[in-house]
Amino acid sequence: MTADYIERISPDGELKWSTRMQLHEALRVLKGTDGLRSYLRLSAACAVRAWPVWLERFDDDLPYASPVQGATPEQPELALTSDPIELGRLATFLDNRMRLGSDTFPAVAAGLSCWAVDRDSFRGAPVEPSGDDELDVDSEDWEASYFASIAVAGGAIWEAGADSARRRAFWVWYLQEAVPASYDA
Repeated sequence: MTADYIERISPDGELKWSTRMQLHEALRVLKGTDGLRSYLRLSAACAVRAWPVWLERFDDDLPYASPVQGATPEQPELALTSDPIELGRLATFLDNRMRLGSDTFPAVAAGLSCWAVDRDSFRGAPVEPSGDDELDVDSEDWEASYFASIAVAGGAIWEAGADSARRRAFWVWYLQEAVPASYDA
């Protein structure tokens, strides 16, 4: 199954949202569970993997949703909030950081990856894709893994300077390591 999904990574290193959702649905059926716990663990692993990008640019944690001390992609844990007001404040905090300039975008994407885990945990479900990829929906509905891929690649697929090889490496890690670990946990 992993090899099949690795072949679906585009030449520019992208793994489409619809493809990721197909994978999650196939694993949900295969495992016979609702899959939310595994999905959230996977999302947290992606956020923790991208977290060093935040720390390279900013020297503070997020008000909520930062990885706890000692968290790793293999043992991901974020300090989540269940307060919708605080979750909104976190989004504002990240928006304000983004206004500092385009050089902050990859780091803010790492923060947004953490925020997206908290959002999905609070909602009790991931956002259902309304299109084939992230450009078809509002960025507030993007998956934690997608934000993490932006952080790791140094930008979104459409941004100059983004590294498609690093993006591809992120999605290969996602498929080979993060997905199996999250769905087997």
